[in-house]
Amino acid sequence: MSPHRSHLAVALFLWIGALGALPAHARDEPPVARGPVASLGLESGVGWMPAQGLFPALPAAHDFTTLCAGLRVRLPGTVADYVVRLSAMDVRLKNGNYLGRGHDWNDVQFVWFDPVRLYYLQVNRERVFARTGPWTWRWSLGLGLGVLSGTMVMQNAQGCRSSNWRTADTDPAWGGCYHDPDPYGSTIVDFPPLMGFLHGAIGASRRYGSATFIAEAGLFLPGFFGVSVAVEWDFPR
Repeated sequence: MSPHRSHLAVALFLWIGALGALPAHARDEPPVARGPVASLGLESGVGWMPAQGLFPALPAAHDFTTLCAGLRVRLPGTVADYVVRLSAMDVRLKNGNYLGRGHDWNDVQFVWFDPVRLYYLQVNRERVFARTGPWTWRWSLGLGLGVLSGTMVMQNAQGCRSSNWRTADTDPAWGGCYHDPDPYGSTIVDFPPLMGFLHGAIGASRRYGSATFIAEAGLFLPGFFGVSVAVEWDFPR
């Protein structure tokens, strides 16, 4: 056998031996990165807007709260993740006296609110910025667009001043800020059908096997402060 053929035979023998020493999955599968391609999760949250937060638009107003629940999908990235949310929110506005910016106290309106709901799609970009023991810290920025349902009924109030508008009365005999208790004949105003918002948050997550627990606090603009918790489960390759 020529030296060239001898070298070729030795090289082939060594290659076959090395291939046989590899695990079965290494021979059968391409060398791809391990890990989930996505995470599927559930979340819930609460929000709050103090009356002072409405002052630029409504000098006389009341605070409100929100309750939210929805589904979420996380799409991992090399630098930052995308988080897509599909959620429903119950906006709990309070019946009471309200005054818009640019109006005087003779224009105070008593307002009744029908149930107000927001059904929205939100996309956030999340990035890790620190780790503390088992906790991973992230900041998040995103935007959302939703369908808003509900109406409000407005009725002109009488005798209202800066000192008494917070107490809604229905009896003029007291000489306070009062309105007719019967809403019929008042003005009905529909909420705009679409609502967009921006969202920024800081949160922490912790792994439990194939699940991740997430807690975050953030700000919706224009809107309110909110906190939420979520659990995501890996959707494996």
